[in-house]
Parts: sequence; C-alpha cells; structure tokens
Amino acid sequence: MVKNLFINGCSFLDIYDKDICSTTAGHKLAETMGLNPIGYAASGRGNDRIISTTKLFFYDNPELMKDTFVLIGWSGVIRQDYLKTSACLSHSPKKGPSPIQDWGTWKITDPVKMEKWLALLNEDEEHECFKLNDYDINKTMRLRYLEQVLTLQDFFKLNDINYCMYNALTAYNTNTCTGLDRLTDKIDKQRFFQFNGESHLSFVCDSKKEMLTVSETDVHPNYKGHKLWADKLYDFIRTNSLC
Repeated sequence: MVKNLFINGCSFLDIYDKDICSTTAGHKLAETMGLNPIGYAASGRGNDRIISTTKLFFYDNPELMKDTFVLIGWSGVIRQDYLKTSACLSHSPKKGPSPIQDWGTWKITDPVKMEKWLALLNEDEEHECFKLNDYDINKTMRLRYLEQVLTLQDFFKLNDINYCMYNALTAYNTNTCTGLDRLTDKIDKQRFFQFNGESHLSFVCDSKKEMLTVSETDVHPNYKGHKLWADKLYDFIRTNSLC
C-alpha cells in the first residue's frame, strides 16, 4: 500500500516562501491522494541534483521503495549543478535532505560565463583536444535532457518504484536528430505527463482567462496555478493507473 509521495524538482515544487505561496502542485497532489509528502525539491537547482538526491534517498531508505510514489518535475536542462566544498550528501527521513546551500548552479546559456568558458577552451594552444568546434548547443541540451530523464526512468524501473514525471520548466526537445529521436522513443510516455506538451511554466504563463502566477513579474505559480496543475496530474495518474 502506497503511503508516501516523494516530491523532487526546482522551485515549482519547493515551498520556498510560505508568505508567497504555502503549497506546491506536489503537495496538493499528496493531499488529493491521501499520501504523506516527502519534499526534496530545491529552488534554483537543476536536474543533476534531482537525479542524485532521488537516488540517494532510496539507496539510504530501500524499505520506502515499495510504499512510496514519486513525482518528478524536471527543472531547466541549461542549469548546471555542482557541489560546493561544504557539500554533505546524507539523506534520510530523520535528517532530511542535505542543505540547499551545499549545491550551486550556473546556466550554460549565461552569455558571460559561456563566453569565458569557450574562450578558455579555444585559446589553449597547448591542448588542441580541448577546443570546441561547431558546438551545437541545442542538440547538446536535448541530448542532456533525454539522458537525464532516461537515467531516472531506468532507476525507477530497475527498483520497481512507481512514478510520474513532467516538465516543470521548458524542455529542450524540439531539434530533430535521428539518434536523439530514438532516445526520445525510449521514454515511457505513459508515466510522463505531457511529454510533448506544455510545461507547468507555460501552463501558468499562457493562461488567458485568469492569473495563475504570483505576479506579472514573478512567474512562479500562485495557489490556483498549483491546484489546477495538481488536478491535471491526478487525472493523468488515475487514467493511466500509475498508483
């Protein structure tokens, strides 16, 4: 019998400021399903952190694999997570997740950092092998995104963990490329809500009828933006008998 809902993602699944919004789509889903929410989301962080913290949680707590349903809201693939020198990767329900400050994140599309990174690599005359030629960032980001999804999908299936995924932020999944298309075909669409559809971000931002974001300048979902998305997730989970 399922008792818990493990929730991991970025700020769209993290109650980062109760004064702004006291819930998330994940917590509303847990409420609807009558499950105990286990929140592991971290604001401003990317998919590498989601993958590693999710794996570590279940490696450290294998007894929870059988009675925990997992909700993953994928962050932006352009976010590059890294560990700070203070990092401590101990994960257990008693101790809770490692502190958010143990992780750092930078965006590969940050024009300043990207320019310096490419300049550093391409100006190294001694090490020609490090130079970047004909770098296709869109195809590379799509490959990175697909590998991230498949990595966690394979982990869940290997360990018989029931789950549902969706894109919290916009995904890189549009450039056509034969090899990448074959990887896309391997993603279990029955467990991925709107894989080729809208993300939670686009859902709340594109609403024409009502305000679903915190404000016009803060595009995080407000209470209703979380509630409506949670309802969509619940219908998807129920229709596909995922839990």
